[in-house]
Amino acid sequence: MRIDGLPPAIRQALIAATAAGADAFRAPAERTDAPPPPIPPATAGAVGAQPPTSVAMLVALAAVDPAADRRRKAAENTDRGLSLLERLRDELELGLASPEQLGLLADWAAGFAVPDDPQLATLAREVELRVRVELAKHDLTA
Repeated sequence: MRIDGLPPAIRQALIAATAAGADAFRAPAERTDAPPPPIPPATAGAVGAQPPTSVAMLVALAAVDPAADRRRKAAENTDRGLSLLERLRDELELGLASPEQLGLLADWAAGFAVPDDPQLATLAREVELRVRVELAKHDLTA
């Protein structure tokens, strides 16, 4: 597997981790039990420049995109509000809405925050407005 565009410090740490971990895959008689190669002086004195414990950890850290994670969480929260509205609709079709369902809607509306993404923000505001209308119909506020 090849990963391009890594900073030199991370590239060197990956090489060190790979060299140290390769010995673990050898048969016990072939193992050298040699210590991992030292980190070059350019990165040894840097703050937080410690050799990684595994390549998988570095790949996982590289895959985390804070903006995408925030967008995903905002979309999940908006979807939760929509799901709560659908459950309320189902309850109203059967009779009356339960106080628990109305409480969940009120809690969702109280914790609502407009997402940063403009398209998602438009959709989220529409869901929030509908939640607040339903709460107002039942003389509740969030």
